[in-house]
Amino acid sequence: MQIYSEMHNIVHKTLDAFSPGPYRCLICQNEDLIGEDGLCDACRQDLRYCPAPNYLSPLEGLNIGLQYTDAVRKAVLSLKKGRSFVYAPFLAQFMTVPNNWQADLLVPVPIHPVSELLRGFNQSALLAEYLSSKYSIPYSTEILLKKRFTMPQKGLGADSRRRNIRNSFYAEPECKNLRIVLIDDVFTTGATVYECAKTLKKAGASRVYACCAASPAL
Repeated sequence: MQIYSEMHNIVHKTLDAFSPGPYRCLICQNEDLIGEDGLCDACRQDLRYCPAPNYLSPLEGLNIGLQYTDAVRKAVLSLKKGRSFVYAPFLAQFMTVPNNWQADLLVPVPIHPVSELLRGFNQSALLAEYLSSKYSIPYSTEILLKKRFTMPQKGLGADSRRRNIRNSFYAEPECKNLRIVLIDDVFTTGATVYECAKTLKKAGASRVYACCAASPAL
């Protein structure tokens, strides 16, 4: 989609300024010598990587980049709510698609068309675009669609999240026999990712994995 390509160009021009510094750190906003990751040394040391997470069927694998600390929460909200698109590659750089998944396609977790119209973009699609470039794996925003408008998951318990998101997605038949990696920003209870995986499997996907930027649940 053109909007994502335009954002991609804007963000990469911004990232080119990270090294050498001094520039403002993406986390603390203090002016300092900034590395290629956009962080000063102090904030880099405060990041917490996620251990290998547990996951349930129908997922065949799950990889999460960072623990959802206050700093990472700020980055996620700056991207999602503040339209600070530089945080898309910042978060994506900590996400890994393992080679042994042998992925055919990256698929961002979709948001409802009305939500995307109001926001102007889907943050998960931005993450998928950067991972697609990094791993030379194609991505698609058209294979999986959100067909039903739902209330926000934030603030809901695990059971309520599952009920809220149930039967909300539609997968195109082109996903048949593909090994698909779902891309999302935050993995909390996993209700949305699992529902997406179930929908893709029903439509014929051979294997479904998930790769997320951060999780508060680990």
